[in-house]
Amino acid sequence: MPDLNGSSTTLHWIDLETNKTVQLTRPIWGINDQQFYWVDNKTVLFLSNRATSGLNQLFQINLPDDVSAMGNFLDPIQITDYPLDIDNLLVNRQATRLAFSCQVYANLTIQQTADRQANEKASGSLVYKFDKLFIRHWDEYMLGRRHHPFIVSIQRDSKGIFNFTSTPMDVLFDIDSDSPTRPFGDGKTQWSFSASGNKFAFTRQHDETSEVAWSTNLDIFTVDLNTINSQPVCITCNNTAADTDPSYSPTDDQILVYRSQSVPSYESDQFKIQWYNGSNEKTTLLDDWDRSIQATTWSLDGQSLFLEIGEEARNVIYKFSNILSPSSVPIRLTNTGSSHDVNIHPTNNEMFVFTYENIVQPANIYLYASPISMEPVTDHNNNLLAKVRMSTVYEVFNFSGSQNETVYGWHVQPVNGAAQKAPLAFLIHGGPQNSWYDAWSYRWNFQAFSSQGYAVIAINFHGSDSYGQKFTDSITGQYGTLPYQDLQLGLTAALSRYNYIDGNRAAALGASYGGYMINWIAGHPEMSQRFKTLICHDGLFDMRGMAYSTEELWFSEHDAGGFTPYGNPDAFEKFNPVNHVANWTQPMLIIHGGHDYRVPETQGISAFTALQRRGIASRMLYLPNENHWTLNPFNSLIWYQEVLDWIHHWTQ
Repeated sequence: MPDLNGSSTTLHWIDLETNKTVQLTRPIWGINDQQFYWVDNKTVLFLSNRATSGLNQLFQINLPDDVSAMGNFLDPIQITDYPLDIDNLLVNRQATRLAFSCQVYANLTIQQTADRQANEKASGSLVYKFDKLFIRHWDEYMLGRRHHPFIVSIQRDSKGIFNFTSTPMDVLFDIDSDSPTRPFGDGKTQWSFSASGNKFAFTRQHDETSEVAWSTNLDIFTVDLNTINSQPVCITCNNTAADTDPSYSPTDDQILVYRSQSVPSYESDQFKIQWYNGSNEKTTLLDDWDRSIQATTWSLDGQSLFLEIGEEARNVIYKFSNILSPSSVPIRLTNTGSSHDVNIHPTNNEMFVFTYENIVQPANIYLYASPISMEPVTDHNNNLLAKVRMSTVYEVFNFSGSQNETVYGWHVQPVNGAAQKAPLAFLIHGGPQNSWYDAWSYRWNFQAFSSQGYAVIAINFHGSDSYGQKFTDSITGQYGTLPYQDLQLGLTAALSRYNYIDGNRAAALGASYGGYMINWIAGHPEMSQRFKTLICHDGLFDMRGMAYSTEELWFSEHDAGGFTPYGNPDAFEKFNPVNHVANWTQPMLIIHGGHDYRVPETQGISAFTALQRRGIASRMLYLPNENHWTLNPFNSLIWYQEVLDWIHHWTQ
């Protein structure tokens, strides 16, 4: 790597019969080829910042007859040259239309937006004005530009190069809203062309007013592309909870499915599948299921859906055939690890590629050919993994948790085995409606601790997802009770079950809600005294202060029981760590990102101030350019070095 502040991505071709891999585009540090669409056997459209402007633009590569015999990289052909970055490429099946997004001011074109930005930069002014929320969201200030979908007609010229044959249409022109939605929406899941390519569906957030900060309402709109000046039509506006991820049937322009929630202002409500037939008739599929649908993919014949579902801390794939038949029951196709990104074979309904990972294996592409044939297509990172110490012994365990309900957790053995006593890294997940999954992580990786000789225990306490919606909902209004009790009972159960773990050399670590729980534990000696030290990353310290300073207010308000901090202050004081600082005694490492607008930096600074004022051994690691997550590779190295040095100092 020339530096640790960037990355590079390139396009690769793989023969599924031989697994021969060919790198198609030249690797250049800082250049990222992405979001490709294979038009036919010889043509690929994709986005890249290879343009001389350095902006993300649309490119094309033409493949030779025999790709496997390629001796040189292909030279991409640049198709667009806009003065702004474009993103979120989506092409219809006929390759006659494509959609892309661009950040524009609601009532300006791409060029007009670029001109306005240039004028603002030249003015030297750095004053922000706001008349509504959001002021900032996740890690950026909301300064007026919006992600808008643009749709344009395309065709090849005499040389086989694609050109735009119409002026790109801003589907949301004059609408102060985003599609894809911020901060994590993408066109691949939130947009869809119909089977004929003549209709377009998209997810839109209703954020013309400050209500966006306390509402999770998303809606799906459709546009008839054959009608001049056709306006988007909302098909889900009767539901004030979230509706998202429309996906048209590959065989019928009138039918689409989408994911839908029913509880407003609750981001972790169960997602169910809605079937829509174009005449406003909707049917809820699998209505009696108690699992949240994470993603759907159509079969080629439009009769079945492949579903991605979180199930007991594993992401598994189901096939749901004959989707409108009352007697049809989904069949689970994968059972272990975490599987995502189903991509159906173009001529075989039973075959697909997908990504697969687990706690001891980073993601690779796999080919599913039958229930007894699931083989890796790629082997990325094998050379690197062969050079590092890594534990391969891990398992799930369970115990009787709060309310005498079964609670599950992960145990990862240290790399040097269980023959001698080992210190403990007790990890507490964020969300809180999340789980420690059987998956590889580039942020909180169990192996980073086990490779240094620590046993790892990670509890999926009440409130965790993938164990049924009732279990997830149970944390509402109970931040400091059920999960706290589960962690107490889980630690006791783990020390009893794995007697090689030295309970006198334990450290507890958590981020976000996990950081909240670290602060909560710190104020309760019956639990804090079980740990030699505590590590809090981007944790909540003052729940009332958090409720007024975070950006997505629905988190604080829903999880407090559906209250505002002014309507029911007691709901925010009931489990407020700041009220128990007098009980803090244990050494603590505080970590916080300067661009974390979900849990603002003052929460971490306040906790560190409390520690210092009380004379408790403490340190603060401040990462000025990071958001709620530590994403920069160099900062990640520093993060792990500081964390491991800190817990080693206090547990040895």
